[in-house]
Amino acid sequence: MQLDEFDRGIIAALQEDARMPVAQVAERVALSATPVSRRIKRLEDEGVIRGYAPVLDPRRLGFELEAYVLINLVAHVDENIARFEQAIADNPYVIACHAVTGDMDYLVRVIARNVEHLSQITLRTLLRIPGVRDVKSIIVLETIKEDRAVPVEI
Repeated sequence: MQLDEFDRGIIAALQEDARMPVAQVAERVALSATPVSRRIKRLEDEGVIRGYAPVLDPRRLGFELEAYVLINLVAHVDENIARFEQAIADNPYVIACHAVTGDMDYLVRVIARNVEHLSQITLRTLLRIPGVRDVKSIIVLETIKEDRAVPVEI
């Protein structure tokens, strides 16, 4: 999809504040509200904008720990992959999972209440998924940068 300067401006404004009123977005990009509404609808319909969600603070919800878990499968057969991906999709403490290159097969981002909870998630859940060979955890000590915004060249 080809984005013009107005589309990029709209995206930049909504990434800054997805609850920004259309009139305010329109003012920022120097268009009237009606074409901005149409452009937002088109960006949503074409999948550029996939949705809107609040950005939550896990610590304020009782999740004091964040970890990245590296996982290897025993074998890369369809059954193992499907079973693993379903177990990951069903786990509420897994907030992201990526198939990766290198020594490990998956990089999983997990939130937990504390170290004991992380141990339960890792040893009693992730490691017990049929087809998982090994698991390595990396606990986050401090987050330096975390941003979901995608660079939009204007």
